[in-house]
Amino acid sequence: KTDIYAFGILLLEIISGRRPVNPSQKHILLWAKPALETGNTRELVDPKLQDKYDDQQLNRLVLTASHCVQQSPILRPTMTQ
Repeated sequence: KTDIYAFGILLLEIISGRRPVNPSQKHILLWAKPALETGNTRELVDPKLQDKYDDQQLNRLVLTASHCVQQSPILRPTMTQ
């Protein structure tokens, strides 16, 4: 389940263009959590993408990431799911 969590963090990195831990910023999950909870996925997107992405694909990535970074390992999916 640790690998699943790490995969979720990797997805957040890809979506946002941010590093997972940056001394000048919050941990990526703390930064992303409000947007994940409200479903405001556009807040997570790397501004360098300039709105050149498919909304449906973004929503799938964000949903997958949010499942993978659940605090409780029991709530995280397996890789086959």
